[in-house]
This record gives sequence, structure tokens and C-alpha cells, in this order.
Amino acid sequence: MSVTSIILQYSALPPDSVKEWTPGALEDIDSSILFVLATWSGQSLAAFKKLTSRLANEPGGPELLVCDIDKLSPELTRQLGSLRGVGETFWISKGRVVARTIDYEHDDWSDSIDKNNNILRKD
Repeated sequence: MSVTSIILQYSALPPDSVKEWTPGALEDIDSSILFVLATWSGQSLAAFKKLTSRLANEPGGPELLVCDIDKLSPELTRQLGSLRGVGETFWISKGRVVARTIDYEHDDWSDSIDKNNNILRKD
């Protein structure tokens, strides 16, 4: 399954508000949420559904970028840290990771999303 088809099938956000990001340099991202999608992982798909459902309740939030974990360069993988294919999500400001949510299995994931979105709003 492609990233585009997953966005169309699983996103609670309108498809035009979610962008597939071809992995490049974090420095190219000004202020966005970067979701690392493992197309082969049910946990990653579930995390994507949770994230987009939460973001759909807050219009005007940060831009959502989605990239395929299998297409990340070794350099970008090093910058993001250990990736397990569970829907790791990064809040990027001025090319730097300022917050992350790694585990959507815990009850506090929703609070984490809200807190991290507020970090980007302050910039």
C-alpha cells in the first residue's frame, strides 16, 4: 500500500491538508508535524488514524507531513533516533525536532498531541 493510498483511506483530515513528504533534510521544514509511516505496520496505521482524528478537531493547526519509513536516508534516521514503525511523530520547527510522540498506545497520547501543537504555535 502506498503512502498516498493510506492517506486517502485512513486520514480523518481532508486529503489536501495532508502532504506526502519525500524525505529530504529536516532543515527544509519550517513548522510542521512529521509522521513517519510504516505502511506494513498495523500499529503505525492505527497511530495515523488517531493523530489525524485529533488534528481534525483543531482546525488551523500545523501542517501534517507523512513520509515512508522505508525511504528515510541513514542521515535522517540518525537525526530522528530509533524508529520502530509504530507511528513516530515529530514536531519540527525551523528544521529542528522540538517535540515527539512515540507511543500512541498510552492514554496520554492525546494530551501530548495538544502540548506539542502548542509548542509550534509559540514559534
